Amino acid sequence: MDLSTLFSANVLLLSIFAICFLAISLQTHPRTHWLSWAAANTLLALALICFAVRSMLPPLAAYLLPNTLLLLGFGCHWHAARLLADMPSKISNVVAPAFAYVIAASCAYLLSDYALAYLAANVVLMLLSVATITVYASKPLRGLISSTGLILGFFFLAAEGVLRTIHGFVSVGSQEPFMIDNQSADIHLMCSLVFVSLTGAFSLALSFELMADRNREDARRDPLTGAFNRREFQARLETILKDTRKDDFGLVHFDLDHFKQVNDRFGHAAGDEALVRVCSEVKAHLRQHDCFARLGGEEFAVLLPSISRENAYRVAERLRECIAGLQFEFAPRDFNVTASAGVYHGNGGELPSDELLKTVDQSLYQSKRTGRNRISIVEPVSGAAPS
Repeated sequence: MDLSTLFSANVLLLSIFAICFLAISLQTHPRTHWLSWAAANTLLALALICFAVRSMLPPLAAYLLPNTLLLLGFGCHWHAARLLADMPSKISNVVAPAFAYVIAASCAYLLSDYALAYLAANVVLMLLSVATITVYASKPLRGLISSTGLILGFFFLAAEGVLRTIHGFVSVGSQEPFMIDNQSADIHLMCSLVFVSLTGAFSLALSFELMADRNREDARRDPLTGAFNRREFQARLETILKDTRKDDFGLVHFDLDHFKQVNDRFGHAAGDEALVRVCSEVKAHLRQHDCFARLGGEEFAVLLPSISRENAYRVAERLRECIAGLQFEFAPRDFNVTASAGVYHGNGGELPSDELLKTVDQSLYQSKRTGRNRISIVEPVSGAAPS
C-alpha cells in the first residue's frame, strides 16, 4: 500500500473507534475510561493527519505538533488503563509525557539536531508503552483474556519503539523527528495499523468482559450490605456437602434480636445503616475464604470451611460480642443491637442442605427462647457424623 492509503486507513480506523468509545460513554457508568479511550484515538488520528500534511504547516508547528499529539494520545491510553484498573490517575499522566518531549524537541530545534527529537519521541513512547503494559498486567486486570490482547498490542509498540530508539542513536546527520523518510514511514504506518486494530478491538472486549464479571459478582451479592446472598450461600453449602473429602466445617446462623424496634424507633434509614455496620463488622472478623451471607431481613449465616469445633464456636462468640458492642450515630450510647446464633459443626454426613439448615435454625431459636444474645451449638444429629 502507498503512504496515502496507509494514512487514510489508520485515520479511518482511529476515527471509528473514537466515535464508538464516545457513544458508549454516553450510555454507561463509570464512563471516564471510555472518554479517555475516545480522546486517545482522536488525538492519534489528528497526529497522523498532521504527519500527512506537515509540508503545509508552519515550520515550528510541523516540527512539534505531530509528535506532541501522538504522545498526548498515548498518555490518554495510559490514563484509561489506570482508570480501568481502579488506580489513581490525574490529567498530569496525559500531559507529562508530551511536555517532556516538547522540552527535549525544543532543545533539539535550537541545536538543529533533529535526530535528538526523533530519539526523545521514541524513548517517551517506549516508556509509555511499558507503563501501560504494567497496568494491564496488574492484579485488578490479571486473568482477563482481553487484557492479554492489549498487553500484546502495547508490547508490539514498545518493541518497535526500542528498534526506533536504537536507530535514533546510530542516525547520522539531521533527520525529521519520528518519521525519517518515506521508506521507513510505510513500515511505521503498517505497525500503527496493527496496533490500532489490536487496541481498539481488545479495549471494547476488555470493558465488556469487566462488565460481565461485575454483573456476575452483583448477582452473588446483597445490594444493601455487600454480603453474599442466599443463592450464593446455598451454592457454597452444596459444594461443601458434595466434597468427597468430607472435611469438618462450621455453620453459624444468626439473627439480630428485636430488630423491628430499630426501624420503628429510628426509621428505616437507620435500620439500613445498622445492617450495613453489622455486616462490615462481621466481614472484618472472618477469613478470606469464609462465606458470609444475608439470608433475608436481619437474618445472616456464615459458612466456615475446614475449621475445628472450638474455633467455630469462638468465631460465633466473637461475632456476637462485636455486634453487641457496636455504637450507632442515630441512637443514644446506651442503645445496642444484639444477635442470637445457632452453630453447627461437622462434615454434614448424609444430610441434605435443607435439613442441615433446618437443624441449625432450631438451634438459633433455642438461643432466642433462652434469653437472646447467646449461642447454641447443634449436638450431633441423626444422619450426620459426630464432630
